[in-house]
Amino acid sequence: MSQLRSIASNTIVQLVGRVIGTVFGILTIAVLTRSLGADGYGQFTLAITFLAIAGALADFGFTLTTTQMISEEGADESKIVSNAFTLRMITGLTFFTLAVIVSMFMPYDAIVKLTIIIGSFSFFFMTSSQMLIGVYQKHMAMWRPAAAEAVSRGLIFAIIIVLAKISPTVPNMMGAFVVGNLLLLLLNVGFAQKYAPVRLAWDAKIIKAYITRSWPIAISIFFNLLYLKGDIIFLSFYRDTAEIGLYGAAYKVLDVVSVIPTMFMGLILPLLVREWSNKSSKKVHELLQQALDFFGLMGFPMLGGALILATPIMTLIAGNEFAGSGPYLQILMIANTVVFFGVLFGHAIVGINKQKFILPAYIITAIVTTILYLITIPRFGALGAAWSTVAAEILIATMTTSTVLYFTKFRPKLRNTFVYLISTALMTAFVWFGAHNFELTPFSLLSIITIAAIIYALAVLALGGVKRETIRLITKRQ
Repeated sequence: MSQLRSIASNTIVQLVGRVIGTVFGILTIAVLTRSLGADGYGQFTLAITFLAIAGALADFGFTLTTTQMISEEGADESKIVSNAFTLRMITGLTFFTLAVIVSMFMPYDAIVKLTIIIGSFSFFFMTSSQMLIGVYQKHMAMWRPAAAEAVSRGLIFAIIIVLAKISPTVPNMMGAFVVGNLLLLLLNVGFAQKYAPVRLAWDAKIIKAYITRSWPIAISIFFNLLYLKGDIIFLSFYRDTAEIGLYGAAYKVLDVVSVIPTMFMGLILPLLVREWSNKSSKKVHELLQQALDFFGLMGFPMLGGALILATPIMTLIAGNEFAGSGPYLQILMIANTVVFFGVLFGHAIVGINKQKFILPAYIITAIVTTILYLITIPRFGALGAAWSTVAAEILIATMTTSTVLYFTKFRPKLRNTFVYLISTALMTAFVWFGAHNFELTPFSLLSIITIAAIIYALAVLALGGVKRETIRLITKRQ
């Protein structure tokens, strides 16, 4: 199987699993928003955001470092993964305990604090399971974690449905995620045994090497958090939970969509590490170009559609009470398009082992974005938060891209990018026409989206944005 076909096949398999998990996720959001309302969903969002910060700090860059270390020639995969998993369990227990303690001193409602306590178990299970993703990425076996996610999300949805009927409180809803993410952890640990038996282990030499490699990523993550999660934290000081709920619902859509570039680059990263360590610049350039084309292909039409259909999409997903989320989604989808390319070059930084060189970029972005939050959120609320997020993503993407281009000497070919932009313009024109000439019922909305996707695909093929030979290569039998 060729490199391109291997990546594409695993991406498609993982995408199918992700789609199933995403469907359950969207259905879960639909039930949560309708049963909790804007105010309750705002409390839920605040608790989730608070714990996400602790989870990112607990990761300490270990997830990316694991993928990097086990992808090197001669790596003792089981030993590395076992030590990494043990270390990650320790940091998880530490940071989630600290999160619960700190939350007690925050000016939050008692129900938010209780939800954080319950949610700390959910996030501990979920983030611990993520440590094993590198194993599946290396062995091109992403169907396993994708299946685990689909099953766990299905369980969460089932529990949420029951709770919505008998006791729809914010803490109870978080309890559903505790059960689902415990199952996710157990499945991922079990699935990993075929490739790298996982056990608790502590080898001081490996741990030292791990921390030495991880600390630049950890510092990057810390400053990354200031602009990725700072918006909702700052909103909690200046605006009520209802506005946080509207903004959080739109941001949740962004979170769902942004798994696509992370998923794809997770498969590319082991190959980048291998080719860079082998000093194969040509293959590194080919991988970067393939990723650039893929993200343009996927990212541009999402933005075009969201600019027109954001409000009806939010109403369809979350209910009429969340129609006010539409303007936030429009702005955040601009950020999402930038995120696609930011993820590409952010992962490439790790692939070429230049993490230390990008630290100033994250520090600068964090400082600039924090200043923007302090200026815009008190005055404009969630709109200020959304536009500040766009500015942050543009700034960090520009700096990471410049760094990768400098060290790899990669020069992107932009012909396909222009094809995707033209195709997106044609598709968006149809979406605008449909939105302004038909009543947007759920059926008509889904029909417009489906036809728009077909128009986009045909335009891309007609303009040569994706070659038919590539499609045949990806889809043919072995």
